[in-house]
Amino acid sequence: MLRRKVDRLALVALLIVAALGGEARATQNPIAQRCGVDQSQPPQRIFANPDGKQGWREYPNVKDVPELELNSGGFARLWSSRDGNIFVSTQEPGEDFAAYTDYCFDSAGQLIGLKFQLRTAWGWGYREEGAVRKGMLAPETSEFFDTKTESRIARPEQTADIPDALKPRLYLRKSHLPFFKLLSKAK
Repeated sequence: MLRRKVDRLALVALLIVAALGGEARATQNPIAQRCGVDQSQPPQRIFANPDGKQGWREYPNVKDVPELELNSGGFARLWSSRDGNIFVSTQEPGEDFAAYTDYCFDSAGQLIGLKFQLRTAWGWGYREEGAVRKGMLAPETSEFFDTKTESRIARPEQTADIPDALKPRLYLRKSHLPFFKLLSKAK
């Protein structure tokens, strides 16, 4: 019981750090670079569905987003490039793991690149990254890793218990994003 509470607090802390920007890896994100956005700059728009029930809303800044409920809440940041590409970075916290997905949509609204990372409370994670072709992710990177060292590891046994969590959600068109209707509203 205590271990679960500690794991939950660690995941919440990880989400807060990621949401506030400050990530060293953010400036090196190849999907953001491919999309033509500078992720070290503040996002242009912020969306959240804190409890998974009340629907997505836009928030003026990260600090205004309510605490996300584990296993049902979601958070998204959006950047636009000068050439019309849209970069969306999502976070979905769970009790035993958190999922982070970066999407790059071209100016026509088609998904062209994706970076997915699942970080578990068990000390391992999974990451997958690549271009999207013909509605499928063509991974350039696909590996399990140690969450402390970021080093590649063999497939952990627990993966058999969470097969769906290891698959990124694909929104093949910008119009398939769960908060798409909010995009047409002025900021």
